[in-house]
This record gives sequence, structure tokens and C-alpha cells, in this order.
Amino acid sequence: MRLAYSRPLALLLSSTSATRAFAPYRQASLSGGAQHFMTTTTTMSRGDNTQDNLRVGLCQFHVTEDKETNHETCSSYIERAAGLGAQLIVLPEIWASPYATAAFPEYAEELPRVGDKDLATKLASSPSATLLREASIQHNVWIVGGSIAEKEVETNNIYNTCLIFNPQGELVAKHRKAHLFDIDVPGGITFFESDTLTAGNSVTDFDTPFCKIGVGICYDIRFAAYAMILQQKGCKVLIYPGAFNMTTGPAHWE
Repeated sequence: MRLAYSRPLALLLSSTSATRAFAPYRQASLSGGAQHFMTTTTTMSRGDNTQDNLRVGLCQFHVTEDKETNHETCSSYIERAAGLGAQLIVLPEIWASPYATAAFPEYAEELPRVGDKDLATKLASSPSATLLREASIQHNVWIVGGSIAEKEVETNNIYNTCLIFNPQGELVAKHRKAHLFDIDVPGGITFFESDTLTAGNSVTDFDTPFCKIGVGICYDIRFAAYAMILQQKGCKVLIYPGAFNMTTGPAHWE
């Protein structure tokens, strides 16, 4: 099943009033839709009467059925964001493939783990992760890599997974979407991520020179306890790459 999606690509929230919230709403579909790009500067307090500015690039772009085309688009948007001074760049949920339950296994890649000693070798089976790592090094930026369909070889499970790379190309965090989106709205939409995806079971955060940042994916945002745990861990910014359908999307963002 394939759906038309609206893509508020990243929602940045904060446990302090210093950070503003951004949720750009644009309609998009798999066959053709809006593309959107935005950078914003977020100010965060260190707690010692000093503040840092973090310039964030939020990238939204059309996703096709051709992974190579999606890679080229992604690379161009990262370059554009970096050129405008973004220090942290956020990509869409499932940016390398169509957002469809049947497509997840077809496009899934084996992704590296945080702490893998030979990361370059591990990346050989993941062109999407390789792109993110190389771009983070080339542009000297942090990349919150939206999400990619991941296949775990040991279990054959498929996950909706976000990889985070630092400017040195190190994989600093990996989040598997914890709350799968299953919905059946009579006359509206029927979609079950759990038909093909397995839920993750971790709360994900990573440290930067600016602040500690928490990450969820799309439907994770609906579960307040997840955000509360991240706040308790000291996160000042929460990032949720998302792809909302055209039935429930407007209810969230308009």
C-alpha cells in the first residue's frame, strides 16, 4: 500500500523556553509533491549564564522509487544547507525509498551499530549510511539522518531507523522507531507499519558541543513519556523526523 504524505520533517522542541519550535507543513506525495527547505538559528542556554547558537537545516524533498535518485537529491540538499551555514542538518523520515509497507523490505539496508570498530567495512552494505557519513565529513556538520529502512541480518527484522553522524563521520547514535503507526480510519486511511516493521526499544540521545539532543521518529512524538525521559536525561532539543499521512497530518500541523 502506498500513501500520500505530508512531511513536517523535523519538530524541534525544548525543555527550555530558549528554543523555538518549528513544524513546517507541506503536502507531498510519492508521485510528486512539495519540496521545502529551511534553516533556523536556535539559541540554547548552557546553564552557566552563557548561550550558544545552533543553526539547523531542515530538509524536505520529493522521494522517488529510485534509490540512486533519492541519494542525489539528499546530497544536494545537505550541500545547500551546509552552504547556508547549517551546523546540524535534519533529513526526512524514510528519505531513501517510498514510504510503503511493501517497500520497506525491498529497500532495507544493513546498517552499522554505534561503536562498530571498522565502520568503513560495515558501511559497505549500506549506500545510504555511507552517503550520510561522507557528507558529514565533507561539510563538517552534524547529520540527523531522517530514517532509513533497516534490515537486521541476525533476525531478519525490518526497522525504521535514524542514524546520527558527527562532523568527524562517527556514528554517535542510532534510533529505531519505537512506536509503530497502525491506523484504520473508515473512509480515510488504513495503514499498518507493523505489517512489515519491528518496533525499536530504546530511548535515544546524543551529546554535542551545543547541548544534549534527543531523537524520536514521527509517531514517537505522540507518547509524552518518551519525551519526558529525554528531558530527564538532560536533552535541550528533541528532533522527530516525520512523514504524516494526509488524513492525520492536517490534524497535527494545521
